[in-house]
Amino acid sequence: MVSIDGLISGLDTESIVQGLLEVQQTQIDRLTLKKKNVLDQQAAFQSLEAQLISFRSAASRLSRVQNSVFESRTVTSSDEQALVATASSGATTGVYQLSIESLAQAHQVASQGFTDADAEITQGTFTFRQGSQPEVTITIDSNNNTLQGLADSINLADSGIQASIVNDGTATPYRLLLTSNKTGADYAISVTNNLAADSGQTVKPTLDFGNPVQAAANAQIKLGQGAGALVIETETNRVEDLIDGVKIDLLQADPGRVIQLRVENNTEPAVNAVQDFVDAYNSVVDFIDAQTRFVPETGESGLLIGNRSLVQIEAELQGALQTVVPSLSSDLNRLSSIGIDFTDQGKLTFNPSELQRVLNGEVDGVSSEDVRRLFALDGTSTNPNIDYVLGTTRTQEGTFEVDITQAAERAAITGTNSIAASTVITDLNNQLDLTVDGQEITVTLKSGTYDEAALAQELESTINAHPDMKGRAVSVGLADNAGNTHLTVTSDTYGGSSQITIRSGSAFADLGFTGVENDQGVNVEGVFLVNGVEEPAKGSGRLLSGLADNEHTADLQLRITLTPGQVVAGVDGEIEVARGVAARLDQLIGDFLDSETGQFSVLKDQYDADAENIQDSIDRQQALFEKQQEDLIAQFVALESAISELQNTGDFLSQQFAALSQQSRAKK
Repeated sequence: MVSIDGLISGLDTESIVQGLLEVQQTQIDRLTLKKKNVLDQQAAFQSLEAQLISFRSAASRLSRVQNSVFESRTVTSSDEQALVATASSGATTGVYQLSIESLAQAHQVASQGFTDADAEITQGTFTFRQGSQPEVTITIDSNNNTLQGLADSINLADSGIQASIVNDGTATPYRLLLTSNKTGADYAISVTNNLAADSGQTVKPTLDFGNPVQAAANAQIKLGQGAGALVIETETNRVEDLIDGVKIDLLQADPGRVIQLRVENNTEPAVNAVQDFVDAYNSVVDFIDAQTRFVPETGESGLLIGNRSLVQIEAELQGALQTVVPSLSSDLNRLSSIGIDFTDQGKLTFNPSELQRVLNGEVDGVSSEDVRRLFALDGTSTNPNIDYVLGTTRTQEGTFEVDITQAAERAAITGTNSIAASTVITDLNNQLDLTVDGQEITVTLKSGTYDEAALAQELESTINAHPDMKGRAVSVGLADNAGNTHLTVTSDTYGGSSQITIRSGSAFADLGFTGVENDQGVNVEGVFLVNGVEEPAKGSGRLLSGLADNEHTADLQLRITLTPGQVVAGVDGEIEVARGVAARLDQLIGDFLDSETGQFSVLKDQYDADAENIQDSIDRQQALFEKQQEDLIAQFVALESAISELQNTGDFLSQQFAALSQQSRAKK
């Protein structure tokens, strides 16, 4: 504001102008306060959004089908110095009697002694191999013809065999030690030593395979103590397939000594996850209560009191929590079945002992799997070869028929010609070129004499041991054709990516192959039927998935393990999909938070629009205020100017009158 200060009139013009504009300023202040209230409400909903995201995260932990917290297991060993174990979700519970008969060992062989690590050795080629891995050949010449040079060259080959120089403290203490980096009889070291013979002080290193430092050996573990006890052999000291879902690490062998392994339900993760879920919901309720409270004594009220959107959100959350899951028995189809109840204030309480009773099998007819279904989006099937895998928020609840028209198949080939009862493999007929699941490899068989079964085993282990076979595997078997035996090679992968092609190689003929052997797998094919209406699905291997735009079965994924012979004309089974409490909340909160159609997005747009409209009003009022202020100031400036002119005129007249008066006195 321009100050005119009433210098002429003596008026407090600044106060007068402010008083005249007070009404307009009050309107601007009210609008500014109104905008602040809108922005504060918007910020409150943003805080609620963060609370809901946290609640959704807690709910999602309970809604997992894979690695469910309700199927957690714990394992205890009676002797953790000899055996330790871990269990994955859903591992088979029970008490098991085990004895560790032997441990798996890595093959180690040593050379004769040398006086020095840098002792000169003879030159030539040195070929070595770990189990069925490809052979590696190195050349020893004037650049590396020392014991240490040989060790370094072996290590640079990165073949799975480690070389080191050890000192045994004898008169010729330095020895080359070769160690396989994998345990088990299938990973023994083999060497073809084509270095030259001794010549004077230059010595040919030789490895004593007849007296290994440590023999390659498999581990042996005995399950049970009765007449039908099982003895399991494994190439490593980690046993993963003995008890479903349990990994066992063998640490000490003591044949015959019994170790007890106990696999039990672990309720702690479930209790903690449910408590987090309850706490997260109660935090949402506390926040909503704070925003909608009214204190009669003081007249204070929450920022969002009376807001219908907030009331609706709270009501829908409560409704989802009170859901009865129809696919479960009445013993476990609502949260109160596991100790979760509502208080009179609309918050949740949790009694962990009720959940623990259910998970520990103390409630007849109810299992941990049922508890998982109480929370998760899950499915049950009428066909054991049709399994529910997962769904999403777009997958609807209901019972859907599954019509499989093509079972998934693996690529499988059979040798055109039969193999001999005894096959001799040498350096002249030991290689085979083939393609497995899109990966071209060349494998080298070990030299030796094989019967039919041993030849199949050697081919299988050699293919699977190839370094380029990571994530791939084959099974090699025998097929009888009119009394003749043929090799079969089958990919372990199902579907269109499964492929076996025999190309060439020196072992080609002796293995019964001619180069025409080629096959590719097929994906599962089928459709979903909903009230007689087909909804399409896409197959990938054994996985059948509903298309994203399906009305009911969008994103529904099933694992189909039917064989071609088990596929029938028409419906092969039914899948019942039910949305548990946590899955229902996930869907509901997801709808709230949808960036385009969600309630929070709509509210944000509404608050943005309100704030913008109020700001437009403020801008208009401010412009009007400033115009009125300018006009008033201009008027007071004009007033001061007029008064100044009048004063000047008065002063002039006074001066004139004084002069006339003096003249008149002078004439007298």
